[in-house]
Amino acid sequence: MQVRSHTCRGFPTVVRSGVRAQRDSASTDQLIDYPNLWGYTRELYQVPGIANTVHIDHIKQHYYGSHSSINPTGIVPVGPDIDFTDPHGRA
Repeated sequence: MQVRSHTCRGFPTVVRSGVRAQRDSASTDQLIDYPNLWGYTRELYQVPGIANTVHIDHIKQHYYGSHSSINPTGIVPVGPDIDFTDPHGRA
């Protein structure tokens, strides 16, 4: 995969959407429910140098802790358990 700047800018949004889906009760879809997007995300994650920029715990802490009007208790869920290292299945 050839990584371009627009790809790198979109990647955090996609990763955060995997975390966000759990909080949004109106949305039951998760990143894994979109096979093409899920494969693309794993492929990009597996590019050398990308994985070490992803800190799911930090993303979750910020996302759930910074929206007190939506999450007044500040509870951060344990899941979802997202494995970006699974084979992406893309050519």
